[in-house]
Amino acid sequence: MKIKTLILSAALSIFAANSYATNVDDWVYKEVTGNLKSSAGCKVKEVAMKSAVKPVRWKKYTKLLCQNIAYGWTLDKVLDKGTIACDECGGDFEGMYRCHAENVKVMCKQVTK
Repeated sequence: MKIKTLILSAALSIFAANSYATNVDDWVYKEVTGNLKSSAGCKVKEVAMKSAVKPVRWKKYTKLLCQNIAYGWTLDKVLDKGTIACDECGGDFEGMYRCHAENVKVMCKQVTK
């Protein structure tokens, strides 16, 4: 009988601790402005501009802007998409370009400690 009571009380305390941990109401916010990583490879200018703003790349690299602050920071929303800048590749790839987003402004958040 004592073992059953002990197991039941342990299970209830674990449940109570987990439900408390999921109740998050206080956040710290910070604005971050930065440049996103350039598109992969050297391409024709129009193709390079499109690949610089692909949704998958956009989501990944805007998240990385926040994660570079410190552990626990995550993306809340994008405030300004910035501008697309292209750099010409040299050497054998003359006339080809690499593009990236400049001055992207994001709002990052972290749970209050």
